[in-house]
Amino acid sequence: MWPFTRRSAQPSPESETAKRAAEKSLQEAQARAPEVEARLTESRRVKEQLRAHNRANAYSDWIEGIVLGRLHGDA
Repeated sequence: MWPFTRRSAQPSPESETAKRAAEKSLQEAQARAPEVEARLTESRRVKEQLRAHNRANAYSDWIEGIVLGRLHGDA
């Protein structure tokens, strides 16, 4: 058998640095969560407004086509 030696229970400096960086990143992400949620809600609201606007425009164009068609047919 190979004579493996046990490492000390002390974590390496690199792992401690990585752990602190990960914790900081998580805290920053959690702090931004309400802002991101607000942006998402606003985006959904604007998207729905655009949909309603497009529906109204399509209906308006349809009515305009009927009116112009009748005017053109009367001429």
